[in-house]
Amino acid sequence: MAESRELRVLPAQVLFVLSRAVLAVVATVILISGCTHAPSRPLVAIPSDLNQLEQWQARGRIGVSSAAGGGSGSFQWQQRGDRADVEIRGPVGIGSVRLQVQGDAQDPHVTLETSDGVKLESQAAWDELETRLGAQVPAGRLRFWMLGIAAPGDHLWQGAAEQDAKILEQDGWRIDYQQYSDEPGAHVPVRMRASSGDTRVRIVVDRWQLGQ
Repeated sequence: MAESRELRVLPAQVLFVLSRAVLAVVATVILISGCTHAPSRPLVAIPSDLNQLEQWQARGRIGVSSAAGGGSGSFQWQQRGDRADVEIRGPVGIGSVRLQVQGDAQDPHVTLETSDGVKLESQAAWDELETRLGAQVPAGRLRFWMLGIAAPGDHLWQGAAEQDAKILEQDGWRIDYQQYSDEPGAHVPVRMRASSGDTRVRIVVDRWQLGQ
């Protein structure tokens, strides 16, 4: 009879142990789930006027077609205030280069470093860019155009209002903004085409990081 009573108690003990194990697993899953959905960094308020955005980063793909050649590659762009550091890699028509642009949009200081280690500054850098791309490069304007806004100076938007426009014309270039980010509060272009004369530049932004 004693053995029989012990057998009747055993399932309850097992059930108790299993219940504690299940609760532990459920608690672990909830904890992991909560960590998964937590933001990896504090949210950054994006100004409605992107001219006031001091810092941002972008990376993606670029394609170039011109009388000087053509090809495609990747790029990384880091903007801090009026300084842009741009790295282009791959068999793009302009070759693999590192470009630094700093200062006023009308007359910035430009430094160009080629894949073979040649470093050019000022007018020499401008000349090299123009030779490689086959068109004049308004380097000081690029940080504005990347954000989908006009640089200071004369320009023309095609559309009833600037916020509805898709095409910007400035400094002999035509920028066609084909697609914008659907992230809340981040109305920035993710697909664009720029053209000047025989030169065509296609840009696809795979990732934007705004305000950091």
